[in-house]
Amino acid sequence: MLTELPRTYYVQTMPGVEQIAWLEIRRRLPRVRFVETLFAKDQNGIVVFEFGGDPADLLQLRTTEDAFVMAASLDDLSRDWRDLRAVTGLVAESPVFEQARRLVRPEGGALTYRVISRKFGQHQYRRMDLGQAVVKGVERRYGRAWRLVEDDADLEVWANALGSRLLCGLRLSTSTMRHRDYRVVNLPASLRPSVAAAMVLLTEPEPTDVFLDPMCGSGTLLAERVLAADYAQAFGGDLQAERTQASQRNLVGLGRPVTVFTWDACRLPLATGSVDKVSVNPPFGKQLGSPLEVAELYPCFFGELARVLRPGGRATVLSSEFELVKDVLRRERSLQILTGYSIAVLGQWGRIYIIRRN
Repeated sequence: MLTELPRTYYVQTMPGVEQIAWLEIRRRLPRVRFVETLFAKDQNGIVVFEFGGDPADLLQLRTTEDAFVMAASLDDLSRDWRDLRAVTGLVAESPVFEQARRLVRPEGGALTYRVISRKFGQHQYRRMDLGQAVVKGVERRYGRAWRLVEDDADLEVWANALGSRLLCGLRLSTSTMRHRDYRVVNLPASLRPSVAAAMVLLTEPEPTDVFLDPMCGSGTLLAERVLAADYAQAFGGDLQAERTQASQRNLVGLGRPVTVFTWDACRLPLATGSVDKVSVNPPFGKQLGSPLEVAELYPCFFGELARVLRPGGRATVLSSEFELVKDVLRRERSLQILTGYSIAVLGQWGRIYIIRRN
């Protein structure tokens, strides 16, 4: 799939990750131009951009959940029934929709399709009404050549009513973009790969890195670091042998050396100042069992982080224990919070803290 003229695309992320995804997009895609970010309540962040290169390059992005080519767009939805006629007309008549179709399915001819409609905000119509408006437009434009199905379609049309904004795209990605092939073992409360990729990106990976995830769970952060860029060494560990075994099974197929230990993150068997970069998702909220256990874990863990991280080293930490993190780091003066990103994880909001070792 090649294109010379810039086309408009958008990607969906986990909520809050859209700003980090744009950092990756502008690094990976040459001559890309930012258009806007949007927010689909607690379901997705959205980044809209123009790009004149190969659309297949979008499928290499790791901080995103899905990628689309824009097929129709409106900035001024009335939020009443008139919108449905406008959507049907856009799908039936807009040259942009047909250009998007040619990009995704250049061979044309008969195909199957499905429509995914989503609606955020107050509108006089229902989500299913929006989807039906798209179907009417497709039927008017392509007649019987396109057949509507519920699953396993040749083409997916996504329609999003985001308040007064309409975003309609043809999906470029498959489920493997958000569900990585390397994950053969899934543990409860495992970190989503796109969030792990965002955390790794924020460490600013370098080929000389000694990388650490001291609470590695099923190994998602380690896997995303392996796939992000070259590195010198990568270590991970967890308190429970079941988790370290899951990590090893998920990492073995990547073909790169990663050492996984069973250990206590408060007593790491690593030399002082021996680690360049750390990404970690410590237990928070209901994951650990009680606020008292969390309050005991965080001070000793951050103390170890300060010990093993070299001066100038960088860590990304995901947690929803906002006050506890700030309180612990006020006392751990060698660690400085540079900035952070609020994101939604497992139905609750947390924050990715970017921390530097002074």
